[in-house]
Amino acid sequence: MKKIAVLSITLIVLVLLLAGCASTEQAAEPKTPVIIGAEGVPQPDWVNSTPRAADVHYETGYAKLSNKANSIKRANADAKEKISQWINTTVETVVVNYTSDMGSGDNRQALEAFESISRQTSNNALMGVTQESLWVDPDNGVWVLLSMPKENTVKAFEAASKEFELNEAAMYAEYKMDGALKMLEETLANQ
Repeated sequence: MKKIAVLSITLIVLVLLLAGCASTEQAAEPKTPVIIGAEGVPQPDWVNSTPRAADVHYETGYAKLSNKANSIKRANADAKEKISQWINTTVETVVVNYTSDMGSGDNRQALEAFESISRQTSNNALMGVTQESLWVDPDNGVWVLLSMPKENTVKAFEAASKEFELNEAAMYAEYKMDGALKMLEETLANQ
């Protein structure tokens, strides 16, 4: 009988310990409050964490103006500006790295060509931007999620480099642009 009583008490203590551990784990998990927007829609994850994908670049934009239509336009402009900055930074990094690797950092013609092409690439690539989602926060601020296929950047770079007018001094720049295009494709594939 004593053995049964000791075994029973041991089992009860063990169950209580396990139950205590289980409830501690649940209490340790931080729960973020669900934010319901002005239109009754819960806050989407992309508002706090911009999505990432191998073949698409995403950006968010935010605006709170006098009405929803103006806020949407401004939020889209905000996100497009971020995409444009991403394109310019990516192209500029590739160009600087490529010209440095090829030992032509002092070639003004090549650098000027790349500056022009970088601006044109950014403007042309933005033509393929799509609004993926929209959310209105509780204060009537508008959040948008925009996307752009990364291949648009490569296509825009190719088009801009073909439009560049060649003269004798620019022949070397054309050679550099072809190499930089290959480097841009590799860089975008690794992002």
